[in-house]
Amino acid sequence: MKIEVDQLKCETVGICVMECPEVFRFQEGSKKATVILDKIPVALQKKCRMIARKCPSNAIRIVE
Repeated sequence: MKIEVDQLKCETVGICVMECPEVFRFQEGSKKATVILDKIPVALQKKCRMIARKCPSNAIRIVE
């Protein structure tokens, strides 16, 4: 599984960064979220799906 953050939709709320810093970080200077892993480990996939649903701007996209 892979995850992408749509930079045009990201509103810098930071739910993803706060709840799963193993996968998400803020970009330096813009405070928009970015994914730091190419592939999401199985142990974090359920958590990432939950975070994608919580994103108020629907900026997180899951790629199977």
